[in-house]
Amino acid sequence: MHPKLFEIPGLGWPINSYGFMIMIGFLLATYIGVRRGRELGMKSDFILDIGILSMIFGIIGAKVNYVIQYPENFREGFKIFDYGDGGMHWAGALILGPLPWALWYWRTMREPQPGKLYSWQNGVLLVLTLFFALIGTRSLHLLLHRKEYDWNIFTSWQSGFVLYGGLITAVLIGALYCKMRGESVAKLADLAAPLMMLGLAFGRVGCFLNGCCFGDVWHGFCAVRFPAGSGVFQHQRDTGQVDPGAAQSEPVVPTQLFETAVALALFFVLSAYDRKRKRNTGETFLLMGAGYSAWRFVVEFMRDDPRPKWLGDLTYSQTLSIFVFAAAAVAYYFVRTKRVEPKLASDAAPPKPEGKPAP
Repeated sequence: MHPKLFEIPGLGWPINSYGFMIMIGFLLATYIGVRRGRELGMKSDFILDIGILSMIFGIIGAKVNYVIQYPENFREGFKIFDYGDGGMHWAGALILGPLPWALWYWRTMREPQPGKLYSWQNGVLLVLTLFFALIGTRSLHLLLHRKEYDWNIFTSWQSGFVLYGGLITAVLIGALYCKMRGESVAKLADLAAPLMMLGLAFGRVGCFLNGCCFGDVWHGFCAVRFPAGSGVFQHQRDTGQVDPGAAQSEPVVPTQLFETAVALALFFVLSAYDRKRKRNTGETFLLMGAGYSAWRFVVEFMRDDPRPKWLGDLTYSQTLSIFVFAAAAVAYYFVRTKRVEPKLASDAAPPKPEGKPAP
């Protein structure tokens, strides 16, 4: 069940709750990021580029991570990625292959002084070109034979995402693009850290409206019930926790709203820390990694939606949280205690000679 908020007038296209909240979170985070980026000397178009790329690849990474964890739900859909069946059309390589170079050329041409492509950047673009060419050959074949395949992997975009997969992918793509543009990765990471938590807060509201990522049965304070047909109700029906003829689910812990509250708190705390308490670049991002992973480890104990186990009774997200927290906490300690040597007068650049006055 994918709750529909409204339809676009005249078109009849449904606007679903989860996607709508993701969009609102992205737009708000991007707006704040552009304003804060200007104070740091970052151009607005660069922030927008990072935001769009991170959102697109973050969604893809979250979906891929979910498919990897729950392959049994997509057995027929995996045939889409089976290059071994010979389904490749050479013309697709000509369509998508040049795309990375075209986008990079367009981006550098918009700068006052077009940047030079160094060897490692050429290597990245070459790899991306080969990747997009390979995707293009398969995509064109699938387009021409679309009725022969199961498209459930792509049509189920209102559910089935793993947050860590999206965060990791978005961070990697953002860092790569940042390096290719010659910007400081650590500086951008500190800017993005609070904004990622803001986007997460809206995403969890979408989860609440969508009825996913729900908590255990709970009859205490703040307990909520979901209607029949929701993901919560279906899970409780299948596990015998609720009568199939009931109108709504048993009350559960609103883990989605708890996470929204914590994400908003992290947004404000990280924003204040970045402005007033940070000593060295990179601290804010690492603090976010440690803070969110600690919370995620705790909130997983309250959830009841089906999730695979990795280390004994620990879920995938809890297992990953342990490693993320350890890595972020150790890195934060070293970055925080790093001593920044003041620049000596002798290190300063010599003053430029003044030009001769015009006659």
